[in-house]
Amino acid sequence: MDPEVQLISPKHPLSLLRRPEKRLTTRKFLTRLACLLVIIYGLRYLPTIHFNSENGSVLLLQEGWISSPTFTASMPTKVKEDLFLSVPNTGNATASAKQYSKHPHLAGSLEDYHDALTVLEFLQTELGITPRPPSHQPPIYNAGTPKSRAQTIALTSRLGPRSPQAWIDVYYPYLNTPLDRSLDIVDETGKSIWSADLREDGNEGDEDAAKYRDYIPPWHGLSANGKGQGRLVYVNYGTYEDYEEVLASGQNLSGKVVIARYGGLFRGLKIKRAEDLGAAAILIYSDPRDDGFVTVENGFAPYPDGPARNPTSVQRGSAMYLSLYPGDPTTPGKPAYDKAEREEGKNVPRIPSLPISWMNAERLLKEIGDVYTDAGEDGRRKLSGKASEREVKVVNHVDTKVTPIWNTMAAIPGHVRDEVVIVGCHRDAWVLGAADPVSGTISLLEIVRGLGTLLRNGWKPLRTILIASWDAEEYGLVGSTEYGEDFAEWISEHAVAYLNVDVSSAGSKWDAVGSPSLAHLIRKTAMDVSHPSGEEGKTLWDAREDEGPFKPFGLNTTISSHRIVEIGNIHADADVMEAYEASRNERLSKEEGRDGTSIGPMGSGSDFTVFLQRLGVASSDQGFAGTPYDAPYHYHSIYDSMRWQEVYADPGYKKHLAIAQHLGLLVLRLTDSIIVPLNTTQYALELDGGISNVRVAFSSLRKHISQLQETSVLLDIEKIEAEEHFKELLSKMPSFPGSLSTCRRQNTLTYRFKEWVKRIFGVQHHRRDAFAVDSWESLLSSSDSDEQEDKAIAGWLEHRLHLPSPPPILEFIRAAKRVSRVNHKLFFFERGFIDEGGIKDREWYRHLGVAPGKWLGYGATTFPALTEAIVIEKNMKEAVLESRRLVELLKGMIENLKV
Repeated sequence: MDPEVQLISPKHPLSLLRRPEKRLTTRKFLTRLACLLVIIYGLRYLPTIHFNSENGSVLLLQEGWISSPTFTASMPTKVKEDLFLSVPNTGNATASAKQYSKHPHLAGSLEDYHDALTVLEFLQTELGITPRPPSHQPPIYNAGTPKSRAQTIALTSRLGPRSPQAWIDVYYPYLNTPLDRSLDIVDETGKSIWSADLREDGNEGDEDAAKYRDYIPPWHGLSANGKGQGRLVYVNYGTYEDYEEVLASGQNLSGKVVIARYGGLFRGLKIKRAEDLGAAAILIYSDPRDDGFVTVENGFAPYPDGPARNPTSVQRGSAMYLSLYPGDPTTPGKPAYDKAEREEGKNVPRIPSLPISWMNAERLLKEIGDVYTDAGEDGRRKLSGKASEREVKVVNHVDTKVTPIWNTMAAIPGHVRDEVVIVGCHRDAWVLGAADPVSGTISLLEIVRGLGTLLRNGWKPLRTILIASWDAEEYGLVGSTEYGEDFAEWISEHAVAYLNVDVSSAGSKWDAVGSPSLAHLIRKTAMDVSHPSGEEGKTLWDAREDEGPFKPFGLNTTISSHRIVEIGNIHADADVMEAYEASRNERLSKEEGRDGTSIGPMGSGSDFTVFLQRLGVASSDQGFAGTPYDAPYHYHSIYDSMRWQEVYADPGYKKHLAIAQHLGLLVLRLTDSIIVPLNTTQYALELDGGISNVRVAFSSLRKHISQLQETSVLLDIEKIEAEEHFKELLSKMPSFPGSLSTCRRQNTLTYRFKEWVKRIFGVQHHRRDAFAVDSWESLLSSSDSDEQEDKAIAGWLEHRLHLPSPPPILEFIRAAKRVSRVNHKLFFFERGFIDEGGIKDREWYRHLGVAPGKWLGYGATTFPALTEAIVIEKNMKEAVLESRRLVELLKGMIENLKV
């Protein structure tokens, strides 16, 4: 262990940091005594400090010199939010886009490391953090070392940092990179008769794409190394139902090469089902049918000459089996330290896979012929299950090894140190990543600019803010997951909420998902942000209804026998359009229903996963996504470039700024509200919908959900009363005197001498220090103190205020503790769904209220363990046991919500 730092109690995240005890020798004692005499003599010439009880100012008096600094009061909410909203601008967004999207930055690469340092420098500059001298090492720490552990844990310690901090944590997961790959149609002798060009064309119309066309070849991250050969079988999206349909046709997939199109579910699960059924390999491609109306077939030129999909573009991506567990495959549930004990990964494929372009897929599909049967009476086509006559050979060679990744972190300590609001976006990309994740990173950086501006204008957050630029998200949420596993106890104890952004801008429609407790806050905040178009009277909330600029107009809309939607002389795939409309209708009906929001549940696919579904932290995610009337998004391709972003996704970067404004306001409102704006009643009401989806009657479960709703309503009343009482007493308090923390700023020499004396004589404080109280709001964190300590604090404050008639400080402290108790009930509510046993067959996921579907990956399943017992396992005995597990959790949640 580092001799500079050791934890008093590794099990207690509030543990203070102290030096190891040292033996006091005679020489050391004499040295300390001499130093003390010097200090005593020197203190005669230090300024004296006087507290003005009338206006809360501090007078420093020394040899006739008088200074009367003004202490900034809490910034009014409207002033603060208006100032924050004024900061994000298109000039900064454009500069950031050029800085981060003009080069590749694959996780673990040199470019990725340089970007981590660039973000670190940005955080230091904007948050007013003094960088270390060039002769000192930058604050980069191997995860698991005392210095890395201290950076996070000390944030909530009473003797932790008072000013913003920034650092980098380094983790060591297993990742892979591509070596060589090939795809061939072979004859009966094994000779190749057609070989695919697995490169993207790198059209010169997009300068950056052309420059880096071969820099990171198309491949699946964490894909299996090896070869596979067999006859080709088409499985549509490769959903569980699609595979069942192929099996029902009589086809046996053992030894076959499967070809599936992207969409419908996470790519890794397409691979897993193929592997489970004995397939030799799998190919996955991007199908123009999923591009809606903006296709070459409808007369649109392919990118970069027009908005349609470039037929050579390839979607890279992770092959991880995400619904089993995310993060480093070899350290499930534990952080991937440099010297971590590892095991064979269970969430990665055993069969090779390749992503391919539509141009290559179109040629391969000709080998099969008709992949669908004729539409039946219900108008639905079924998969034919036909196999090609000739075989296909797939080769995928990769280099898999332990690879360092870099999470760049920053924190702004608040008055209430032990309540933390976390906001983050990942930084790594498969290639250029102008949308994913640079658009999200731009929004995050603009939020940091706004927070820095507030700090420079005298603001200090009520709660602590933690900011994260995650690494290796693309491989399987690795950076965030390793951090969450590393600091699981600390996060569970202190996190109020986690707010995520990934892709800020990839289309026209604004979409947000989140924990139901955040739904009303998300909606209200969206109504306070202007629409990116600047159209008067429209807000970001209205952007949920926005559609792309290529929407056709026509009166004659029909669905042909070939499942094509026709409008005039253009058409789109009926299944795609019906799925799109069904999603819209579901959202509208949800908004009109009992819960009154249209904020959807959270599955997986981004960095909120570990916070929500393993640790039970209320979370959200948002961004602008594509519609059938937008230019197709070249997801994870070389054409996810700055040019595509500026021409088709967000000309002027106004969507980037809208996301920054909305997400930043969410941060501020969760940070500075006296009562945390989490709505447990909203959550409890939405549980009714989760039970309805199960379609099986569980009377005890319904009864306890009803009781939870009733208890939550009583807490709503307590929330209002506790806040009103606190505000009433706060208004009677005099201006705060500044305490020792202010004296530290005004009289740093005195403070340094005192701290030197303490250090020389080994004086350490292991109790609540009254000097840690630096504002009335900071007393919100006093909920863990006892009555005797409250009286001591009140007495100290009254003495320092020199009041002839002491104000009701003790009563105020009690009101603050009441507020703190309510807040803990609110942000611990989501923790109530966490069951240590986890979900059957994928125990890493512990949230029994919502999780990524077992065969969805991205998509959410409510009451996942119960739902899967009924729908997938078809085991009613197991369903009854899962219902009982939920009832036990609900009983605990009801008890915890009681006032």
